[in-house]
Amino acid sequence: LYVADGTTNASLPKGVTPEELTLAQAVELLAERAARGPAKPAGRRGKAAKRAAAPATKAAPKRAKAKPAAKKKSAKKSG
Repeated sequence: LYVADGTTNASLPKGVTPEELTLAQAVELLAERAARGPAKPAGRRGKAAKRAAAPATKAAPKRAKAKPAAKKKSAKKSG
């Protein structure tokens, strides 16, 4: 649950119901949330995000080039 003033949304603290919240408390929650600034965008998650967050000190391991499959020799039939 949250309170909103039209531009800012602030989550209610755990254990507080909307019925218990006073106007002064709601204004205070909104002011605290506005002071923190906008929320960061969620962005992509998963392996790509983890790689981007990894420290840049390690060099990325080089991948070996794929070798073409060996051709099978066909057995000659004598006949």
